[in-house]
Parts: sequence; C-alpha cells; structure tokens
Amino acid sequence: MKLLTIAFLSLASLFGAQKAIAPSLVAAAQDPMVAGPQHELLQRYAGTWDAVLTTQGQDGKDEQSKGVLVAKKSAGFFVVDDFEAEFMGQKFVGHGVHGYCPVRGAYFTHWTDSMSPSPLRAEGQYDEKSKTLTLVGECVGMSGKLEPCRIVTKHADADHQSFELWMQGPDGKEARVLRIDYTRRK
Repeated sequence: MKLLTIAFLSLASLFGAQKAIAPSLVAAAQDPMVAGPQHELLQRYAGTWDAVLTTQGQDGKDEQSKGVLVAKKSAGFFVVDDFEAEFMGQKFVGHGVHGYCPVRGAYFTHWTDSMSPSPLRAEGQYDEKSKTLTLVGECVGMSGKLEPCRIVTKHADADHQSFELWMQGPDGKEARVLRIDYTRRK
C-alpha cells in the first residue's frame, strides 16, 4: 500500500511539474478535448427519424422504401446511428458514428451496414450558409472495390434533412445512387 501511495504521489508531482513548466502545452493539448459548436451542431440531430429512401431501379425509375433512423448523443462529441429499412427487397441494417475532429478541422462519418463488410469512411466540411454537410471518402462501389464517394446532407430545419450518396456510375460520371429524406418523429 505504501508503494502504491508513493507511486501515485510521484505521478501527481510529475504531472504538477509539467503544468508548472509548460502550461501552454497542457492548455493546447486540452482544447481538442472540449466539445465545440461543431459538436453541438451534430448533436441537434439526435432523435428518431422516419426515412424515405429513393433509389433508381434497373428500369431507370425511382423506387422508394421506408426506414427508421435512431440517432443518439455519445460523450458530447459524437452521434451514433442505428438505421433499419427495407432496401432493394431485403432488410437493411446500418450503424454510423459521426463527429467533428478539431485536430483535423473536419467532420467525419464511419458507417457500416448489412450490404458490405467494408466500412464507408468520409470527412469534409459544413457550409453554414446553405446548411449543407459535404463529406468525401471511399466506399465499396459496384465493382466490389473501394471507389470515391460523396455524401451531401442538407439540413432544411430542425425536423427535416436529406441525405444523398453520390458515386461513380457505369459511364464514369458521378451519379446519385441513394437519397434519404428524413422527418423527425414527434
């Protein structure tokens, strides 16, 4: 017990000495540990959302299905999603972690779902004027390989948002492959 007390006091005094020697270094290291306005923006979207998914069928016509997104605040920094829907005639389940990294100066998303063992990872910026979050990254394309993708989420108001996933189409041009319109459940 005496040895544990000495070790604890030694660590405490070392930490105290670091604060005395380099308070600016300690303060700089702590800044990324505080939730900022970017985190608050994301956390406003915690809740239960009814979703209408729109994809393009093989005949070129839009097909719609419904789903539910449950988004929960996590640690003051993140939003964690659970999503369920019928998609392309089968049950679809997805999970996302969304946040803002103050060190990188970028919003990010990490998404996994029942259609692929490979996650979608993307990062980008929020435009306050248009209330649009645009993320770019890689996701598994129709080729079965990682391909560039773009996610555009528009926040119409506190109770409505739209999500679009854009990927490279068969002609090599970027095409929207998924749109989801969300309405907050009351």
